[in-house]
Amino acid sequence: MLNRKSLERSLARYADHKDEAVKARLACFGPALLKAADLKAALPAAEPAWTDEDIEAAREGRLTLLSTGAVTIDPAAYLDAVKAIAAELLSSLGAEGDFLAACQSIDWTPFASAELLADAARSPLAYLEKVEALAGESDLLDIYILPTLGLALRVFLDGAADAASELIAKTKSDTSHHNRPLRCPVCGSEAAVAAVVETPVNGNVKKLWCTCCGGHWLFERIRCAHCGDQAVSDLSYVHDEADDAHRLHVCKACGEAFPTVFAGDPLSFNADVEQIVMTGLEMFYDTSVSGENA
Repeated sequence: MLNRKSLERSLARYADHKDEAVKARLACFGPALLKAADLKAALPAAEPAWTDEDIEAAREGRLTLLSTGAVTIDPAAYLDAVKAIAAELLSSLGAEGDFLAACQSIDWTPFASAELLADAARSPLAYLEKVEALAGESDLLDIYILPTLGLALRVFLDGAADAASELIAKTKSDTSHHNRPLRCPVCGSEAAVAAVVETPVNGNVKKLWCTCCGGHWLFERIRCAHCGDQAVSDLSYVHDEADDAHRLHVCKACGEAFPTVFAGDPLSFNADVEQIVMTGLEMFYDTSVSGENA
């Protein structure tokens, strides 16, 4: 959830992170996240209407709630958000010379058409794929264009995604894995990070978090978040010896390693910041695996 206080707490916690590359990414994207939180806070509270049948179908992975058309995005407001986030990110990047000129020359208007935003409100992934096509072979796509547009889109989806997630959580509890989708029940994107948190009644539970829309949902503790494998012999955790709170859930069946934070107190967890923090361990693990396979 885009919340300034939560973001500030998390960013402060990792201000002295031992990995200089992680610190640099936090310093780069942290201000843009804070700007997005402020923009979201200025919007009216999201009040999308979903039926009980919609909620149940989303909980079981049979539809995504955004696909019902419950959310709309105003093109003018979206374009304003894009420009505000772009300016914040450009400042944090410390851009200069030709790179700065290239960033400043971008015309954001084509990315904010009513037609494209109608797609975005139903499927953020479909929108971002069209963004890639519009941007062409731009060198700025991954470092500037997609982060800016993705975060601006999040401003308009985050409130609805959080409300949807709470509605799903209030439905009857489930115990079978097929009722817990691998993809976000709100927008259909892949989860970005998992958190194991404490609850007053149910002990420690695991949630998956989508940083595309802000959705979150319960998930099995012993199950791969990529392929759904539940074989205990296929699943294991790896982590830095000095930090057992940040782990990768490694699956032999599909070869993926899913970032998982053992957060304890749910109030201490912020998915957007943790996704950045986990890049350090992910890159170290990828390098190690590549070395072993060489």
